[in-house]
Amino acid sequence: LTDDYQWLENWSDPAVKAWVEGENAYTRGVLDRIPSRTSIRDRVAQLSEDVSPRYFGLVHRGATIFAMKDQPPKNQPMLVALTSLDDLSSERLVVDPNAIDTTGGTSIDFFEPSLDGSRVAVSLSKGGTESGDVHFYDVATGQELPDVLPRVNGGTAGGDIGWTPDGSAVWYTRYPSPNEAPAESLDFDQQVWFHTLGQPLASDTYVMGKELPRIAEITFESSDDGQWLLVAVKNGDGGEIGWWLRGPDGELKPIASFTDRIVGAQFGLNTLYLLSRRHSPMGEVVRMPLDWPDLANATRIVPAGDRAIDEIHLAGNELCVIDQMGGPMGLRRFSLEGRPL
Repeated sequence: LTDDYQWLENWSDPAVKAWVEGENAYTRGVLDRIPSRTSIRDRVAQLSEDVSPRYFGLVHRGATIFAMKDQPPKNQPMLVALTSLDDLSSERLVVDPNAIDTTGGTSIDFFEPSLDGSRVAVSLSKGGTESGDVHFYDVATGQELPDVLPRVNGGTAGGDIGWTPDGSAVWYTRYPSPNEAPAESLDFDQQVWFHTLGQPLASDTYVMGKELPRIAEITFESSDDGQWLLVAVKNGDGGEIGWWLRGPDGELKPIASFTDRIVGAQFGLNTLYLLSRRHSPMGEVVRMPLDWPDLANATRIVPAGDRAIDEIHLAGNELCVIDQMGGPMGLRRFSLEGRPL
């Protein structure tokens, strides 16, 4: 700070000003004599204006691929739908927050398509608040549906949507409204509610959340057929995750507590694949039959080793295991029974 004040004091000296101006003039004279300077400048200006689009957050539902598209000079990324990644001409715009708000202050927090891809739920927030209300759109036409769910997304615990199999209703995360809690609690105490499209918000039903920690962070995952809904609840950002499972009978049951150290899950055919740190901090993969969803019925298919398992993903008939090996990461492939490929 003292040096800054000294610099300001020196800058008022006419001799210092003359020296800086002389240096600038000399530099300008050298740069201006470079033969290719004009062509380089023009090319850089062209590249700055012709920015290729960036696609991210791809989700596949039915015959449709959804993606966020960042296309400068637009301020905010848009939600688009494609029928083929090999043919970008199939792209169509679904939701453009730049058209919704010409000031560029409205952004998409997250989106979640219905299981058949005919509808999509989109959380929109303003001014960087991340306090998002969920709007619903018809994917084929881009037409907005009348339903709006307030305070689904937040800056502390995010937010999420889970669709019923027929796309007629959703489970959603919900923060308290200002008339339900003091100001200091409005971004905490997340709960799960159920909404049927076309019905008033007053008819929505409470599902769970009052028994959860104040800092709970809730996400949903559906099986491909929509018959099973997995609810993951993080106890803040400390790595503790509790898991609830809703099956065809409609009952939501706990299957793993915060202390069971299940840190990842993926649906397979009549099976739930789990990333467990219960017996080793390096992690192991177990699978649990959905017909008997109890950890006591889980069997180990990828044992713990000398590398930390960071994530698991199912890809067709393969299980992909992402490992952390110090700094680098690696990928291993297994059959769905755990046989190395």
